[in-house]
Amino acid sequence: MTKSLSFLLFIFFTMGVNAQSVVDVYKGFALVELFTSQGCSSCPPAEKVLSDVVADATKNNKPVYTLSYHVDYWNKYGWKDPYSSIRFTRRQNNYVSATATDQVYTPQVFVNGNQGFVGSDAKRLTTEIEKGLRSASQQTLQLSQSTITAVDTLVLNYTVTKADANFNLVLAVVEKKVLTKVSKGENSGKVLSHDNVVRLFEVYPLPTTKGMVKLAKNKLKLNNNFSLIAFVQQKQSKNVVCVTSLEF
Repeated sequence: MTKSLSFLLFIFFTMGVNAQSVVDVYKGFALVELFTSQGCSSCPPAEKVLSDVVADATKNNKPVYTLSYHVDYWNKYGWKDPYSSIRFTRRQNNYVSATATDQVYTPQVFVNGNQGFVGSDAKRLTTEIEKGLRSASQQTLQLSQSTITAVDTLVLNYTVTKADANFNLVLAVVEKKVLTKVSKGENSGKVLSHDNVVRLFEVYPLPTTKGMVKLAKNKLKLNNNFSLIAFVQQKQSKNVVCVTSLEF
């Protein structure tokens, strides 16, 4: 009995140390936002890098969240990206202006709202992600589905540590895995794979630490291939202060 008890205590202590180590290593988070297009021949390598980031985060339980925004300015070159939106193009332009990034291009990636760089630069992306994971988050965000139901609408409750007129609550519903056969444009003949493609997107003011927001589904049938990523972002600097996710 004594040996068994000692063994159990050893296992418990070891698990506790390991759990604490994980907490110590990942004090912060990394929100990776990739701007891409199916019409851009330089984008598939960046999509592969993003896919590797997703796989590593999943395997090692890292608080890394990824968003793939498909911009619309490549649509005029032969292939209309079915996931593209002018809203994502505007978001990229706003990022470039706010972060003093040199120019708008694809593939372009931003981590935690900081200065953008080439999305296929795996080494720099890893560095920026690790920097985010080491930086302790000063705020928290909790999100849950409300018991209130509405037709073709997600009703969500949120709680944040701090509410401020200078911050927004951003919601993005992503489709985890998408395959598309492209028949025209620079990627003609290729089957492209995308991770966490943004399908629904909305920005809300953050007047109170607790509240309710509504997100139109636009007839999108949400299942386990979708998830919702929510984050709080400073309006001017674009700095992301906290993030969370919700599975369907």
